[in-house]
Amino acid sequence: MGKEKLEQLLNKMCSTGADFAEVYLEDTKTKVFTYLDNKLQKIDNKLDKGIGLRIAKDNEVYYAAINNNNSLDVVLDLISNLDSKVLYKDIKLDDMKIYKSINNEFLDDNLVKDYMNKLNHKIRLMDKRIDQVSLSFTEILKDITVSNHTGLYNNESRCYARFYISVTFKDNDLVSTSSYNWGRSTIKDILNRNIDKNLEDLVKYGIDKLYAKNCVGKKMPVILGPGFGAVIFHEACGHAMEANATARNRSVLSNMIGKKIASNKVTIIDDGTIPNLWGTTVIDDEGYNTKKNYLIKDGILVNYLNDTINNRLLKMNLTGSSRRESYYYPPVSRMNNTYLEPKDDSIDDMIKSIKYGLYAKEMNGGSVNPETGDFNFGVATAYMIRDGKVCECVKGASLIGNTLDILNKIEMVSNDLEFGAGMCGAASGMVPVTIGEPTIKVSEILVGGIKND
Repeated sequence: MGKEKLEQLLNKMCSTGADFAEVYLEDTKTKVFTYLDNKLQKIDNKLDKGIGLRIAKDNEVYYAAINNNNSLDVVLDLISNLDSKVLYKDIKLDDMKIYKSINNEFLDDNLVKDYMNKLNHKIRLMDKRIDQVSLSFTEILKDITVSNHTGLYNNESRCYARFYISVTFKDNDLVSTSSYNWGRSTIKDILNRNIDKNLEDLVKYGIDKLYAKNCVGKKMPVILGPGFGAVIFHEACGHAMEANATARNRSVLSNMIGKKIASNKVTIIDDGTIPNLWGTTVIDDEGYNTKKNYLIKDGILVNYLNDTINNRLLKMNLTGSSRRESYYYPPVSRMNNTYLEPKDDSIDDMIKSIKYGLYAKEMNGGSVNPETGDFNFGVATAYMIRDGKVCECVKGASLIGNTLDILNKIEMVSNDLEFGAGMCGAASGMVPVTIGEPTIKVSEILVGGIKND
């Protein structure tokens, strides 16, 4: 859709009396490779193209998603039938700003297939208890254009690539699984990553979990491993700092800006500008530039992630955090790359300081109530700590607590920051996010287990 057509469309949308109008254009191509049973099973291709139309008056928002011109005509007829309250001034768009991705084409299919064959063979040779290897590789090319009533007119060509490994281990009747994935906001060089250490850890954890003992539940100090261990902060406090919750007092952190909510060890940042990370974009899905945003600094809440509509209530500077899965969804404030800033505490000192506790090496997903901050997360790989030493692997562990409580009980933070790629689901669909943290020690948290003490 050309500039002149967009200007006409925005003017027509604003003629309803709306004080906000936005048109979002998207063209997305997705390719997914699935590898199982020692061979490439299938390659799926998907095309998705459409338009999102959004108008707002004060805090009331109306949204329509369409995927063909006939639907556009129907929506415009509906708009024309709305009561017109004002004659809106003539909207003229700025010259389009274009942001290109580093790489805008899929990898050769044979290159991906060859990589999968070699990786499958390499993993299977690592231990005789490996029963199954499952691999998947996803490539996404997305072109978006955003325009609105202010004259904003921006375009970004994005690309994403994510590789996922899942390995099943078996010893007689004992079965366990272990996984690893990495994602980037570039397709170029995605398969050149050195993952030897990651594969070693994957196999070690999988074997240890084969023979894991039942976890005994009780309150105890907990060490959270680096990287995806940050899911607990993403869920427990990250969502509580998004404007769609805070602006409407539906968050445990609403009206808390400037207050001390965590230990001095805690500085949490959301940064959509870090080159090539899975959650990185140049502009957000409202067309504004992404930024490095300090959310908690030295234990003090200093900012929320916001979007244009919710920011009418918050009246803060825009953070470039409005995101959506596709044109099907209106955008809302979401995280991009969220991480806990590293400090200089020693991991050995953390372990030695614990007489009896849990080492949560890898986390699963969980649930949280953003209004209360209460959460419950599963632990994928865990070991008991006894008398300052890491001991047996345990299964069935979970972490149960409250956002404000755990933030204040973080007493040690190391310098081994790692990032993990994931998908986050919320009101505006599933979006790529990165979470990160170094190894940390929490002084006490309730650990749920298969057995009670």
